[in-house]
Order: sequence, then C-alpha cells, then structure tokens
Amino acid sequence: MTVATHALTFDRNIPRGLVHRESIAEVFLTDAQPTPDGAIFAAQLPRNHSYFSDHRGTATSYDPLLLIEVFRQVAIYYAHTFAGVDRSEKFVFGSADFTVVDADTLRIGNCPGHCVIEARVIADKRRGDQVIGLTLEMVAEIEGREAAREVMAYQWMPAAVWKRIRVRGRESLGLAAQHSIPSQPVVARMRPGSVGRHNPRNAILANPVLTGEEFAALTIIDTDHPSLFDHALDHVPGMLQFEAARQVAMAAANAVLGLDTSRMVMHRLDVEFTAFGEFERDTIARARVTGDAERALATVSLTQGSDVIATGAVDLRLRPADVWTMVQ
Repeated sequence: MTVATHALTFDRNIPRGLVHRESIAEVFLTDAQPTPDGAIFAAQLPRNHSYFSDHRGTATSYDPLLLIEVFRQVAIYYAHTFAGVDRSEKFVFGSADFTVVDADTLRIGNCPGHCVIEARVIADKRRGDQVIGLTLEMVAEIEGREAAREVMAYQWMPAAVWKRIRVRGRESLGLAAQHSIPSQPVVARMRPGSVGRHNPRNAILANPVLTGEEFAALTIIDTDHPSLFDHALDHVPGMLQFEAARQVAMAAANAVLGLDTSRMVMHRLDVEFTAFGEFERDTIARARVTGDAERALATVSLTQGSDVIATGAVDLRLRPADVWTMVQ
C-alpha cells in the first residue's frame, strides 16, 4: 500500500450511522484518514459471525462477502465524511466488481483480523457543478498482505427526490406508493449445504428448477434477518442480491457440474444493478454455469416478472483439502 497506515487504530467502531447500520455488531470500520485522492480505512474482521462465518467452504477463512460489506461501509463512510454528503441523503449502488487477490490472506488467525483499505476516487458523477456520485477503486490488505480489490459505482440524492423516484417507479408497476412486506409464501427452501451454508436461515433460495442448462430459484426475502436487513428498507438490498447471486451460482455448480460446495469459495463477483427490487414481487435468481473439476464460472441474473433487476458473473474456485475444516 502506497500510503502510511501507522496512524490508523482498531480499538473502537466508528459511529454506526456513518455506514448506515443500526447494530453496532454489524459495523466493521474502526478508523479513517484522508489521502490526496481518497482515504485509507481500518477495519476489524470478526472471527465468528452468525452470517459471515456460516459457510461450508470457508470454515477457516474470512468470507469474501465480509470484505464486500467492508467495501460497502468504506463507500458510505467516505461519502459522508470526506465528500461532504449529508446524512439525510439516500444512496443508490450501481455496480460492484469484486476480486479475491490472494485467498491465503483470508485465513483466520488467533486474533480478529486487522484489515486496511485504500480507497481512491477514479471517477465522479456530476449534475452541473455538484458531485452526486463516485466510482471508488478499493484495495484491502489483511495483516499487511493484499487480499481483495473492488471497483464500486454509487450515487446519492435528497430524500425528497428519492421518494418521488420510488413512488413513480412503484406506480408504474401497479404497486401502491408505500411499500408493504408480504407474508412469507410456503416454499421448499433449499438445503443449506446445497448453497454452501450451515444455518438454514442463511440459505435464501427456494423452489429450485433446472431447465436444460439454466438453474433458477426463488429468493427468500426475510426482512427480519439480522444481517441482511440490519435496518428498515423500502427495497431489496444489494447485499441480499449479492448473496442470491453467489448461492444460485453455487447451486448451479453443484447441480450441473457436480462440484462440492464444502470446498467452493467465491473468487470474483461482478454485479450491475439495473432496477429497484420490490418486496411485493417474486425475485427469481438464475444461473448458467460452465467449468471443470476445480472451477465454475456462472452468468447470473435476478428478475422480477419480465424486469431484470441485476445481472452479473460469479467465479467459484475449489480450495485445496484442509484438515482444519474437519475440526469443531
């Protein structure tokens, strides 16, 4: 990393509101300092977390989605603290391209991991002279070794503008202006192991169908989930869509290629968000997968009716056999 990091501290969480979190336990950033073209951040990675630690293939390693959440928090914190975006503004994420650089750096040690993230502004979006969005290039190091990278594009708007956009969009779909949370339908929830999980609540796919080379499943929207819905939202959040993309890719790799989810780990996730996901509409996750005995490449999409709300690609790799995954 090209900037000094000695001034960063890891001894307390930053204020939760600066990363749009309600639970202090869901805040991973601990410090930040500005740089000429962005900022550097400190984060403490939890060794045991009810959501981010619940993975068959990463029992001894940090979950790549944990780093994606850290990058999300970096983007929000940077906007509020260093770009002067008011706390009342509403955020929209456009895309995220995440890659694991060195899987060995994700190995969990005997202390919570110290992660340092360098974020650089590589583009901005303007309305006149006003900056209303950014593209950040972020690099995460764990204990001094480069672990992962992500390029993220996002923007923000006043709450009143957000409300007008959301009402207009919902009414165009024949939905009420105010969102509602429908009761959970009766579904055949997929076994946790088939999507790389242990805890059934963290398995969010149901009613799987394999048609030719396409695997499809209903995404379960559990608004009481403590991590995926840490705070109240009026739409299907990006982190849940990331999870759906990974799980449908894993399920397809298992069903089509016969790959064992107990050794599958996400190496890359590249997603573009194209429309708001509404609670009242079924969200279907789809994947087409190719690969071999060591790797699976999935093209994924999330749809509601005929509308595509997200598209992307997932790269899954099989980790070498590890005896430590056999230890309780």
